[in-house]
Amino acid sequence: MIKTLLTMHRSRIYAGLTFAIPFLAFAPQSLGVVTTLLMGAIGIALALHAVPVYIKWILAFEDRINLKLGLLTPARFLRTLWHVPLVLLINAGAGADAVSAGGILLLVLASSGLQALAIAAAYKGWGDRVGNSLMAFAGASVLVTLALAFQPLLYLGLLPALLLCGYLGLGILSDFRSVFYPKSGVGVFFGSFNPIHKTHIKLLQQAIQQRGLSKVYLHPTTVPKLHRVALEQGELSMAEEGGMRVYSKTALADPYKNYFPTGRKFYEYEVRQQLLQAAIRDAGLQDKVEVLDWPGIYDQGGFFAVLDRIKAGQPPDTPFHGIHGSDVGGIWVRNIFELSGGIHPYPVVRSDCISATAIREGAVGYTTPTIEAFLAATRAGQDFMFPTGYLFKNNSINRR
Repeated sequence: MIKTLLTMHRSRIYAGLTFAIPFLAFAPQSLGVVTTLLMGAIGIALALHAVPVYIKWILAFEDRINLKLGLLTPARFLRTLWHVPLVLLINAGAGADAVSAGGILLLVLASSGLQALAIAAAYKGWGDRVGNSLMAFAGASVLVTLALAFQPLLYLGLLPALLLCGYLGLGILSDFRSVFYPKSGVGVFFGSFNPIHKTHIKLLQQAIQQRGLSKVYLHPTTVPKLHRVALEQGELSMAEEGGMRVYSKTALADPYKNYFPTGRKFYEYEVRQQLLQAAIRDAGLQDKVEVLDWPGIYDQGGFFAVLDRIKAGQPPDTPFHGIHGSDVGGIWVRNIFELSGGIHPYPVVRSDCISATAIREGAVGYTTPTIEAFLAATRAGQDFMFPTGYLFKNNSINRR
């Protein structure tokens, strides 16, 4: 029962703590018990809505900057500015002269460092960006409150501030590697490919030509860990529609958690494997591009494990190039490249209107001939035979 309540209300708990901790520490003693309780209840009620919305604004702003630039550093520096109001509001409650301007700056950097650590954890597969950011804000509220109440504790902010500096440094290095790179080596291209479309093919062709790649390795997601865990915990339900998994939120779902950063409809892993192979063949890239099929490795360690396996099969001095778009899914993969180390990103700013979501909803002409034929068959409720001999049986989860 307690675990269920925590699952449903995790975001609200973090949001409430973000307000409650500094309020309890700095509420004026002269207000009286009743007035203090009333103000606290009103403040918590407002925080339950305002803090998650503020977090979503931060992440949406960051996603928009990334989409326009295809770089990591600008949005990360700008994200730090969003922590200024949190620190200033708590400082105002503690008293205008609680700490110096230098102390305020340290706390802003520390607060941003906690969110950076939380978001990096999400990219590693631990939690999600919204929930982790809410937890980071609650932690920052505790840190700032302690530092303002007991000034010697201000130095607790040094570690997360240093973590932020390291995080920004990694982003700068990653962006540097995207501009200065060797014109040789192999490429990696990860994503849901749900389904693969013409923009993906164009990215492959450009990367092979511009980076002088001898080979590009593709691997799709299986069932994303976010969905797998949510299904196990009862936060999502699943049905089938047109050969796709269709996820829906249940009553146990966290209202502020983004369960569907890349959509809620997914073709099965085996089907997306066949779609990838067919599209590569349609584009005439089968000599340069290899579609990997390592579901067990992916399920154990995500794309980090897949990348490690690819590296293990190449000579030690092989340059690696990571292909990605600037949309949310592409930047997610870019962060995996960054955290893995030693990858030269090949970022492509998305400027076209081709969308895998639109394709799943019925748009035509956005992918290769075999994929278009498959989509037409599924929409008509028909089975489809792939060139490999794999038979897609419509309206059946078990396709082998």
